[in-house]
Amino acid sequence: MLLSEIFAHVVQHVNDLVLQGDDACEIQRLATIQNAHQGEIAFINNVKYRQYLDETEASVVILSPDLAEGYQGNALITKNPYLAWAYVSHLFDTRRASLPNQIHSSATIAESAIIGKNVFIGANVVIEDNVKIGSNSVIKAGSVIEENTVLGEGCFIYPNVTVCYNCVLGDRVILHPGVVIGAEGFGFAPSSKGYVKIAQVGRVILSDDVDIGANSCIDRGAIEDTFVGKGTKIDNHVQLGHNGLVGENTVISGFTGIAGSCTIGNNVVIGGGVGINGHIKLHDGVMVTGDTMVTHSLVEPGVYSSGMPVTDNRTWRRNVVQLQQIDKLYRRVKALEKKIDFEE
Repeated sequence: MLLSEIFAHVVQHVNDLVLQGDDACEIQRLATIQNAHQGEIAFINNVKYRQYLDETEASVVILSPDLAEGYQGNALITKNPYLAWAYVSHLFDTRRASLPNQIHSSATIAESAIIGKNVFIGANVVIEDNVKIGSNSVIKAGSVIEENTVLGEGCFIYPNVTVCYNCVLGDRVILHPGVVIGAEGFGFAPSSKGYVKIAQVGRVILSDDVDIGANSCIDRGAIEDTFVGKGTKIDNHVQLGHNGLVGENTVISGFTGIAGSCTIGNNVVIGGGVGINGHIKLHDGVMVTGDTMVTHSLVEPGVYSSGMPVTDNRTWRRNVVQLQQIDKLYRRVKALEKKIDFEE
C-alpha cells in the first residue's frame, strides 16, 4: 500500500494530517517504533519513546508537530498521532475481508430466522427461532444466538459467544470470544427455606458501535432492560449487573464489577479492577482510577480514586499498622479538643 493511499484514507478523519516525504513509499505492515523495519509504518504518541525516533528503521512514522521538528524521514504529522494510527490500523485489518460470504454446513439455523445479505456464519453456530441477523455481519464458530434476538448490520461476533433470548444489538457491535449477553441477573429473595430465584424478564440492548471484550458478561434486566449506549467500549472480564444503564462513549476497563441498577453517564472512564456498588450513579465525564471502590454516587465530573499506590513491603506494613491506629488517634484528638475548650 502506498503512503499516498494511506494519507488519503486517514485525512478524511484527521483534518490536520500532513504528509512529509515520499508519497510513493510502499508500506506492507504495522510495527512499533522501536522494532520497525523497512516497509513498515510506526507511530509515537508518548514522549517516552522519543529516543527511538533517531534510530528507527520504519519507512513512515506518525508523530506530532513537536516531535517532527528535525525529523527528515517520511512522516504523517498531526496533533493526534494516536487517532491517526487508529485509522491506519483499519487498512491492515484483514479479518473481515478474508471471510467468504457463506454459511458453514455444520451451522444450525432455525427456519424462522431471517439472515441478511453477505453474512458469514461459521462452524457449529446455533441460531434459534425468530432471530434476525443484519447484512454484512459475521458470526464465528461455536457462537449461539438464542430466540427472538436481533443483530444489526455489520456486527462481528467472535467464537464461542452467547447472546441470550430477546436481546437487541445495534449496528457494528463487536463481541469478543467468550462474551455472554443477556445471562440472568443475580436476583434471589431470602426465605426460611433458602433463597428463592427472582425471574429476570428484561432484555439487554446494545447500541451501535458497542465493543465488548473477551469473557465479559452483561446481565439482562430483572424487569426493565439493561442498556449500553452508542460507542461505548467495555474491556475483558467486566461484569455489568442487571438493569444497568451505561451512556454513550464510555470506557470500562478490565476486571471491573458493576452491581445491579447502576447508572453510568456519557464519556465516563472507569479504570481496571474498579468495584461499583448497586444503585450508584456516575455523572457524565467522571473518571474513576484503577482499583477504586465506589460506594456512593459521583454527581460531579472529575477524577476519583480510592486504591493505595504500590510501595515497598516494609513501608506498606508500617502504613497498615498506622492505619489501624486511626480510630484511637481520632479519639485522643477529640478528647484533647474538649480539654482545650474547657480550659479556655
